[in-house]
Amino acid sequence: MNDCVLLQGDCLSIMKQLPDNKIDLTVTSPPYFNAREYSQFESYESYLSFLDNVFREVMRKTKAGRMVVVNLSVVIEPRQSRNKESRRYPIPFHFVNLMESMGWKFIEDIIWVKPEGAVPNRNGGFFRHRKPIAYKPNTVNEYVLVFQKPCDFLIDKLVKNCSADSLVTGDYERTNIWYIQPETRLNKVHSAPYPIELADKLIRYYSLCADVIFDPFLGSGTTGVAALQSGRKFLGIELDPDYFQFAKDRINGSRNSK
Repeated sequence: MNDCVLLQGDCLSIMKQLPDNKIDLTVTSPPYFNAREYSQFESYESYLSFLDNVFREVMRKTKAGRMVVVNLSVVIEPRQSRNKESRRYPIPFHFVNLMESMGWKFIEDIIWVKPEGAVPNRNGGFFRHRKPIAYKPNTVNEYVLVFQKPCDFLIDKLVKNCSADSLVTGDYERTNIWYIQPETRLNKVHSAPYPIELADKLIRYYSLCADVIFDPFLGSGTTGVAALQSGRKFLGIELDPDYFQFAKDRINGSRNSK
């Protein structure tokens, strides 16, 4: 394939037309359940079913032994009135079960930690009154979950011929707790962009140079920018035409600025 292919449309429909066993690494952040204007679902069950369908198709497109990395967070549904309760949907935890049920092998759970000032304040009432049971902490983390497509060989086979340009140089994350500032400059374009630093680390840690990196939820194009800057090839799909055009312009702009 070319070093960058961007496709606009429904990711499920497009993936079914792509050849199997061609993707080396998927790095993506699926739409949050009913938390954004572009991700409204009839029910939580329909949302999980949507993810199930998408990542079954991703498995078919992924080479044996290679990884998929998915950024997810718990979603809070605010209460509608004083007589109603809010609800927290533990999406990352349900997602692990979902992925394992379709055959993915769970590899890592990375915790992305954001500054407290970057997240909504949930503990104002507790701060004032300090009543137990009503305690609600501010949620500063998201989950970055790593899975591997099953294979009949050890990972050593994938890395034994690793070239020098694929080696991870300089400093790197030594634990699974990553403190990374969220992306803010893109908020006017996309309501939930994730930082290029996060995508860059994941791509460098879980792929080799010239590998094909895939994102079925292209969004603002962050994974694509990071992939090309890391010497990888990229395939991205985005449903929303406005996001698609922005991502396309952003990715092309980053290539031209090299």
